[in-house]
Amino acid sequence: MKFLGTFSLPGDKSIAHRALIVCSWYKGNHSIKNFPKNEDVLTTLEALKLNGLKYVFDNNSIHIDSTKFDFKESEINCNSSGTSARLLCGYLAGASIKTKIFGSDSLTMRPMDRICNPLNEFGAKIKSSNGFLPIHINYSSNRKSFKYDLKIPSAQIKASLIFYAMFMNGRSSITGSIYTRDHLEKLLRYVNYPIKQKESAIHIKGCDRISKNLNLELCGDISSASFMIAGAVLLKDSAIKIKKVCFNNYRLGFFDKLIAMGANISFSNERYICGERVADIEAKYSPNLKGIKITLNDVPSIIDEIPILSIVALYTKGITVIEGVNELKIKESNRVEAIIHNAIKMGGSIKYKDNSLQINPKNKLYNATIDTFNDHRIFMTFFIANLVAGNKLNFNLKDNSYKKSFIEFFDILKEISK
Repeated sequence: MKFLGTFSLPGDKSIAHRALIVCSWYKGNHSIKNFPKNEDVLTTLEALKLNGLKYVFDNNSIHIDSTKFDFKESEINCNSSGTSARLLCGYLAGASIKTKIFGSDSLTMRPMDRICNPLNEFGAKIKSSNGFLPIHINYSSNRKSFKYDLKIPSAQIKASLIFYAMFMNGRSSITGSIYTRDHLEKLLRYVNYPIKQKESAIHIKGCDRISKNLNLELCGDISSASFMIAGAVLLKDSAIKIKKVCFNNYRLGFFDKLIAMGANISFSNERYICGERVADIEAKYSPNLKGIKITLNDVPSIIDEIPILSIVALYTKGITVIEGVNELKIKESNRVEAIIHNAIKMGGSIKYKDNSLQINPKNKLYNATIDTFNDHRIFMTFFIANLVAGNKLNFNLKDNSYKKSFIEFFDILKEISK
């Protein structure tokens, strides 16, 4: 089997969440082209619908009417979407709307105090269940701007605080670990919202909501691209081109590490779409890969791609070490355990030690039935791993966890598999 062809991907999931909330902020009639209909993004959409947002789908676009959007008391089911829960928490706390946010069992295991604590520090009134869901947002009369030194390099925390600041009087500032994916900052600047970044600080001016129509387009999801690119790099005689992929500086770690391993990857046709840099990406079979060391500072830019990068590392010459992986333990599953468990089932050698993954490509991989732990990235990672290993797949295709982020996963695989 090999991967061949040129194709595009649905819009980036991270940007889509933010674009929906921004469209609700501006009262008007909006459109978003290349809108992804994965379960996570639809969770945010349905939460906004509870507050009066109306929408219709038109092929791969969504048309939104937010003219009657108004915050109201509600109970919001965020299902398994951590992005929905954390971004909406900041947004609704800023609006000071009494809200209960809850979710699935897996989401209930993910920490929310990293969002709730700073928001409460700046005047919000949020109660959590010992730092986890469900959380209850209550009315607060606070409208004071704030300054916050961000300790955890998390784009979700940063975006939540930005949404909160949009409701405050005056100018709020966020400093510290702000150098993470900056989709919200770029989008707000694109629609001329008063947000600026000077040196090591983001400054957000609180504003009244106004009437404005937005016409947006989303670039292809870079995390979804990683699975197809990994397959192309590992499958003999493969050559693919993915058009109009998100090329955000804080999302390029996966490509940087593959290239450092010796992967045949190139970029072309760089341009901007709605403030985001995009590019066409080509990937070809790369038979001479080598192991590398990935440091703690590298992890924020590859956090979603570490599972599939681990599979590539099992086909290199030499050991790969990925430091600083503990954040993977609090994703949809404990991804550290899930990676090791499934790699061992396939005959691979991956160990965890001192907050690091140690990947030794000493063994040939074989097909195996995979335990996905209901985690979309584990499902897609080891589906690709089984394709590369060859022979008959043993997946239980009743497992639909991939739909959380990439509903078109199988459609595109069928298109490019030769």
